[in-house]
Amino acid sequence: MRTSLCLLGVGSLLWVTSGCDMLKRKNEEKPASGTSTASTPGSTGATATNTGTVAESNDPSKGATTGCAWPDGDIHKDITFTKGCSVVAKSSPTVYDGAPVTFEAGVKVAFDTDIYFWVDYGKVIIKGTDSAPVTFTSANKSPAPGDWVGMGFREKTMAGTSIDHLIVEYAGSKAASGEGAVRLERMRQGGRISMTNSTIRNSGQFGLVADENGTFSKFENNTFKDNKSGSLRVVAEVPGSFGRGNTFTNPIHIQQSEVDQTTTWPPFDVPVVIDGYVEVKSDSSVPTLTIAEKTTVKMAQNMYFSIDGGALVAKNVTFTSAAPSPSEGDWVGIFIHKKSNGTDIENCTFEYFGSTDAGGSAGLMFWGTNAKDVTGVKVSNNTFRKGKQAAMASNDHDCKPFKDNKAEGVPLCHPE
Repeated sequence: MRTSLCLLGVGSLLWVTSGCDMLKRKNEEKPASGTSTASTPGSTGATATNTGTVAESNDPSKGATTGCAWPDGDIHKDITFTKGCSVVAKSSPTVYDGAPVTFEAGVKVAFDTDIYFWVDYGKVIIKGTDSAPVTFTSANKSPAPGDWVGMGFREKTMAGTSIDHLIVEYAGSKAASGEGAVRLERMRQGGRISMTNSTIRNSGQFGLVADENGTFSKFENNTFKDNKSGSLRVVAEVPGSFGRGNTFTNPIHIQQSEVDQTTTWPPFDVPVVIDGYVEVKSDSSVPTLTIAEKTTVKMAQNMYFSIDGGALVAKNVTFTSAAPSPSEGDWVGIFIHKKSNGTDIENCTFEYFGSTDAGGSAGLMFWGTNAKDVTGVKVSNNTFRKGKQAAMASNDHDCKPFKDNKAEGVPLCHPE
């Protein structure tokens, strides 16, 4: 086996068996202490260097630490912030190497402008209590929404990450591509984070942002209050992981989603805004998206639901426009494909539908098929009003199998 001598430029010589390139790559994978070469939150590979200092030095390369010192570099070893301590965060560390970071009851972290806390590979354990919550806040003397970025979780966030009795306030800066106070991004696997009894408030953008696999193992008794862009911006499957006792004072936003596992939205006291089209489909299963009764679903311009190889269950739901001044044809409608067995739409209200975008022709469309050929689908006692086109559409322009619906100001079935 060929060996070679590598000079690392750090005052030492190392023998390796596969050349200098391998050793170089290994060094590049793990940033040196005090420097972050990780992608910033929401970025696609841009690097950032953290050079902030703190009152107490904490070198994460020296092993596990306990106390009140905020790290001045990335985190590679266990850190515990002890009960009741208060610290100012002047750097933006990322957690690596499976390191657990623990915040005990009463800990307060005040984040400087545009600072963030990010988990790439590790876990966070936040152990606040009713009387002594953990608080992540702004370090500014006159705090305001958007002072700092927020906290985020990515890819290798470990199961067992637990957030209990945490207050996150005044986050939501757009620096480092920030979008919300708490962010779950590009998670490899869902259900790895528990969040309970926590409050997310006064964000300059969203309270929570979560994309694919951003579901929770437990999500109960949380409060989202006064977040400027909305309480949440998530994919459609994320609310299906919510439990009881959550309170939202601003709308919930659903981004473009493909629902490939059965998902049930709990009741919400605020509107659900559909910002991107939602498809319920799967090649390996028959997923069902169930929308809780009395939910108001507000559709953004030219948006739609598509049910193909799955099912939609909506009873006593209002589908309307998200426009500040709604008008006929703001959004498209609901596409029901032939393979939509289990779809049940009853006692719903459809209004301001009828956009022709994406081939739209009605509020509810039997797409690529005749209404009479659709089996296992129930559509009854719905009201279609203030639309731009017909209430329903079928390939053969015959909607008699679903005649038990009411159309106001538009034909019940799209004419030939």
